[in-house]
Amino acid sequence: MTNSRRSYRPHRHRTATSPGRVSLLVTALCWAMVVIEGYDLIAFSTVVPILLRDPNSGYGTGEIGMVAAAVFVGTMIGALASGPLADRFGRRPIAIGSVVTFTLFGALCGVAAGPVSLGLLRLLTGIGIGALVPAASALTMEFATTRHRTLAYTVMLSGVPLGGVGAALTGLVVLPTLGWRWMFFLSLVPGLFLIPVLLRWLPESHIFTRGAIRKEGSDYLVADDSVNDEIAPESALRERGGIFAPRFRAFSLLFASATFCGMFVWFGLATWLPGIMSEAGYELGSSLLFLLTLNLGAVVGSLFIAAATDRWGNRPVVVCTYFGLTLALFGLSMQLPQPLLSIAIVCAGIGGHGGQILINAFVGASYPDTMRARALGWSLGAGRLGTIVGPLIIGSVVGGSDPLIGFIIFAALSAGAAAILAVIRPRSPRYHGAAT
Repeated sequence: MTNSRRSYRPHRHRTATSPGRVSLLVTALCWAMVVIEGYDLIAFSTVVPILLRDPNSGYGTGEIGMVAAAVFVGTMIGALASGPLADRFGRRPIAIGSVVTFTLFGALCGVAAGPVSLGLLRLLTGIGIGALVPAASALTMEFATTRHRTLAYTVMLSGVPLGGVGAALTGLVVLPTLGWRWMFFLSLVPGLFLIPVLLRWLPESHIFTRGAIRKEGSDYLVADDSVNDEIAPESALRERGGIFAPRFRAFSLLFASATFCGMFVWFGLATWLPGIMSEAGYELGSSLLFLLTLNLGAVVGSLFIAAATDRWGNRPVVVCTYFGLTLALFGLSMQLPQPLLSIAIVCAGIGGHGGQILINAFVGASYPDTMRARALGWSLGAGRLGTIVGPLIIGSVVGGSDPLIGFIIFAALSAGAAAILAVIRPRSPRYHGAAT
């Protein structure tokens, strides 16, 4: 068997030729996808106060908790499936297929007849939502330059809370006039516009096309010399156990645990903040404004966190972020005056969303390129157990005597995430340098 390298030139979708322009294009398209995902995810949160206040709706706190958990069961399924599928078939088809899935089933939620049918449709919507993030994350990081990788990734994922901002603003107008079902019907519009654009312009990752590995005998052949020099000598590509091989096992388990805590907090807040505040005595408009404030804090704050990460490194910033989030959540559990309440909600948005972004970036920088989508899929998929458990636990708390206790539960999980991330110390600078 010869060690000569062979040319490999798969078909590529036509797009910009400059690496910088390609990176901007991919980041923008992935950002647009997660904006729509963010709307579909948060749309249900906006209708929670209406469903709870209508005695004829058939939705109590228990039913709301189950419907909220259903979408996250779907996201866990989608995230766990997405990583291996994206590593095998490519990031592009998985990302586009995800958008098609959550656009279709998200709009159909508007015709749900009760908690059971709405829960089923939210589960199917969640499969698409969960499958998107690992594929879009891998695309964004693999097209981004090393210097701006964290920034590009943060900008891309800022689309999630920005979609939440869109849902909150839409709810302020639509809910009092057209009713809650239109929050779901309207989610069909942006997807119908974006899908043709993705089919035309979204490229496949160069890691998947040029860096595809083929086994012949005992040699691994790749598309070009630079990828072969970087990857071929590494046994991690075919290392038995993959992300659970001995040198990755501890990272995989700790990242999944930290992601569980982080997602419990962030998606629990995004789902239940309007409901908690409504049950605490605030009007519908105020509750939606709190949701808007949370997501605006997430959008703006995540960009500052990305800049801090580029200067001081991922691990110290993400640990400090979760400690700050813990303090903000303890503040929300108290009866704060309006200005301090708004500041605490902004800080919760910054820490909740920004912290999860940093965990994902930490994961992406801690594994070889050919394992990245699989590692993100595992971390996000296993971590999404927190998004399933969270709505059920918080739902039982909201229905009790003091709904603000929910914030104390969130604070405890945030402190847990900080402690777990503080003990993770990547060993190989070749793979982990961007994360330390």
